[in-house]
Amino acid sequence: MAEDAISPPAVFDWLDHFMALSHDGGMREIGKLRRLSPHDGWLVGIKAVQDDADVHGHMWERHPAGDEMLCVLEGRVVLTLADEEGAETDVLLDTRRSAVVPRNVWHRLHVACPGKILFVTPGHGSEHRRVAAPDA
Repeated sequence: MAEDAISPPAVFDWLDHFMALSHDGGMREIGKLRRLSPHDGWLVGIKAVQDDADVHGHMWERHPAGDEMLCVLEGRVVLTLADEEGAETDVLLDTRRSAVVPRNVWHRLHVACPGKILFVTPGHGSEHRRVAAPDA
């Protein structure tokens, strides 16, 4: 084998397997752990979703470090966005539909039909808060 020969890349099952994208353009697989290094800028993955527990539907989240892209590969999810006053807007995403959640916008997901989603999200600085219980 020649000194400058290229080693074949690792091959892996893409489902529920995550990748870290570094600020310098590098990429490394992190499997299911979702543990990022300080130099990692983005988390990319494809996740099977059966119900709201798979998408942390009980939590609002926002990403001050950047926008988040959500793509529905199969199934159907409802993306709920909340403005500064707490008014909510629902966006239905079904198979082959995607949306970009702007930086700093509170959002959460609801699984309407099981499937698979691809996400590209900032790797650090995300904020979370519990969904308030409905008034009785």
